[in-house]
Amino acid sequence: MQRYSMILFCISISLMLNAQTKLSLQQAIDLGMETNLEFKLNQLEVAMAEAQINELKATGLPQVNGSVNYQYYAIVPQQPVEDFLTPSIFGVLEGTGLLPSGSYVGPPETFELSFFQPHNLSAGVDARWLIFDGSYLVAVEAAELYRELTAHKSEVSKQQNKNNITKAYLNVLLTDINKTTLENNISSLDKIRYETAQFYKEGFVEQLDLDRLDLSLMNLKTEYVKLDNVAQLAMNVLKLQIGIPVAEEIILTEDLDMLINTLKLEAVDLDESLDVKNLPDYKQIEYGIQLQELDAKRINKSKLPTLSAFASGSESLQRENIFDSDQAGWLPSLSVGLALSVPIYDGARRKSQLELSKINLEVTEIQKQQYVDAKQVEVANAKLQYLNAKKTVDNTEKVLEITQSIYDKTLIKYKEGVGSSLEVNQAESEVFAAQSNYINAIYALVNTKTDLDIALGK
Repeated sequence: MQRYSMILFCISISLMLNAQTKLSLQQAIDLGMETNLEFKLNQLEVAMAEAQINELKATGLPQVNGSVNYQYYAIVPQQPVEDFLTPSIFGVLEGTGLLPSGSYVGPPETFELSFFQPHNLSAGVDARWLIFDGSYLVAVEAAELYRELTAHKSEVSKQQNKNNITKAYLNVLLTDINKTTLENNISSLDKIRYETAQFYKEGFVEQLDLDRLDLSLMNLKTEYVKLDNVAQLAMNVLKLQIGIPVAEEIILTEDLDMLINTLKLEAVDLDESLDVKNLPDYKQIEYGIQLQELDAKRINKSKLPTLSAFASGSESLQRENIFDSDQAGWLPSLSVGLALSVPIYDGARRKSQLELSKINLEVTEIQKQQYVDAKQVEVANAKLQYLNAKKTVDNTEKVLEITQSIYDKTLIKYKEGVGSSLEVNQAESEVFAAQSNYINAIYALVNTKTDLDIALGK
């Protein structure tokens, strides 16, 4: 039984390992293009815009509707009819001697007459076609522009998603490096603690030296546990940006050391000027201005007449007994025509709309200039931040080398009996701080380089 349990356990472990997904940075970005929910929403917006355009275009196409109506009169409608024939006939015959003597025609009588049959059945086809409408033509033009705007928004979302995944991916790698550094420090301190314990047994060091090392180890292990939680949080953020379940295990295959060296050695042209026309947000503002111009054009076109054509054909059947073929048959009807609508006076509504459209256009133009000015400042600041981050990396790297050298020499002096454990602990703390500062500087460099690329529209 135990053997079967062990086999099942091994199979489970194997399935878990096989379920892990290995992702490079590019693979994570490509997967995010397929699974990220925000990006999927933007793609649906593109499809929605396409459907709305087709719906608008259908307004100008011929519309054909068929209808069948049946009506039964339980009480046939009647209307009173005055007997105007009898007095007329008597008036003609009077004086001809044809009327019996003593004949008298009194006031006209009224009787009920119906022009309806109990059963009424009709079937018809109605067709209409918008021949000309200036507002409709402009609306179609605006719809095509809206399609481009929506597609562009999808590309902007795609780029933003790529940026978010890149930052989240790098954050996980940097956190892993920090964890590895702490692991090495703990291992190194464990070794020193063991050697110090041996010196203590031989009476060369005091209990205080061991206590100091134990305290340092406890602090490092506490930091490691905290960093392990931070690493899990960073991984969860990456999964969220990609759009995969949090429970799914992924392994990052990217080599951060090569990426860091590339960032440090990469020649960034800090004198590169900003071309706002390449910025995604600027293009969206331009699309907005074009849409507002088309809206003003649509308002102007609304003063033109609209022309539509229509045709209507039907057949009706009216019978006392609807199934009696000896009675009257179907009665056909057909009409065609044109309908012309000419705007005459709208209470100055069109004028007010044009004024509002003009104001909105001016507001958007000002906002565009504000955006350009803000982007200029953003690019300038991004360049300064990148330059500062690069200098910080160089400085923290030198500080790390110096503190590491001091720590190594202090450790040698301690082992030779000419240094104190207090000096070792102090040098050790300086090394740990320098390592943390260097990693943070690398992280800042990665982010500022990415922010600079985004600001320049790359």
